[in-house]
Amino acid sequence: MPDPDQLIPEEEEDLLEWASMAVFYAVGYIRILAEAIERGDADFQVDPAAWDNTLIAVEGAMMEQIRGRLHGPTAITLEDVERMRRLRGLGSAALSGGERSPELCPLALRCMESLCGRDWKSVAREAAFYARALNQEFHPRRRT
Repeated sequence: MPDPDQLIPEEEEDLLEWASMAVFYAVGYIRILAEAIERGDADFQVDPAAWDNTLIAVEGAMMEQIRGRLHGPTAITLEDVERMRRLRGLGSAALSGGERSPELCPLALRCMESLCGRDWKSVAREAAFYARALNQEFHPRRRT
């Protein structure tokens, strides 16, 4: 086991920072989309490209955890990665105006829990706040 006081190489530090941000924003986007679908909102408040890019990044981070290069609050399995891929596909379909699958919300909850552990609800609330702000900064809504 590595010494916690030992400095980590810059490459590993960059990987950890990238993975942390990917997980954080993915949880935010997942929560925003799942809540919008549950409410029946017409506007999901998530940019489709941001959804795809972020969930693809988190899938990569999950694979790095399986390979042992990263460690998180939960033990990630290949089943977790497959669920995340399924969620990405369902979310992408909904964001492009396609089906709003009834599977999406329960799958979203399970994916957030697999990423964050038991504290997923508080992490998801905070992440959704920051994901909304980021989405608004890069994809502002037009006021009419």
